[in-house]
Amino acid sequence: MEKLRIFNVLWTSESGGPSPEGNKRTELFLAGCKMAYEGHPCKDCFNPGLWDSNKFVAEVTPIEAFFNIAKNAPNKYITIVGGEPLDQIEPLTRLCAILKANGYHIIVFTHYTMDEVMAMEHGKYLIDNIHVLIDGKYEENERIYRDNFGDGFTDAVGSGNQVIWDCEAEHLEGIAARDLAGIYVCPDHTLRYITKEDDTASMQIAV
Repeated sequence: MEKLRIFNVLWTSESGGPSPEGNKRTELFLAGCKMAYEGHPCKDCFNPGLWDSNKFVAEVTPIEAFFNIAKNAPNKYITIVGGEPLDQIEPLTRLCAILKANGYHIIVFTHYTMDEVMAMEHGKYLIDNIHVLIDGKYEENERIYRDNFGDGFTDAVGSGNQVIWDCEAEHLEGIAARDLAGIYVCPDHTLRYITKEDDTASMQIAV
């Protein structure tokens, strides 16, 4: 079985996206970004130390990763980033399937677009086993990121071109970050978009 190469884990990250429990999620950093390592990184990439897939602190099977998460994570909200997580799509998908079956809410960040993901081997299976995909390359000219802002949105999403996909929607739905004032994960794991056009009403619905 193919193993996951893990660079780091933050058990209580405040920059991993929204959750009902104070926007604190486990953040799993996978090692390696093939695009960047081959000389084509996103300009001003946040995590250049993760480009080399050989620079990892643990190499584990998906089930080993799950047991470690279950033992140490303070809640059932997890965000998977990199590097580029989908460069390890087979073991990543296996991990996500185990996590989802055990009640975890899962967000995955990728520089690949949703169309590219769906064209990959294991791509549809991955989408079926996560709750939110945030896709697209970081674009410096559309930066929205605000470090440690605490809103679960601009302290997680890098640029406005990135699309937040609700993978649990009956028909796959996504909206560009530039069009949002925020995102909210409800206690039942459903996703609420907080639009700029209807900020107050959307927040009331989310709460």
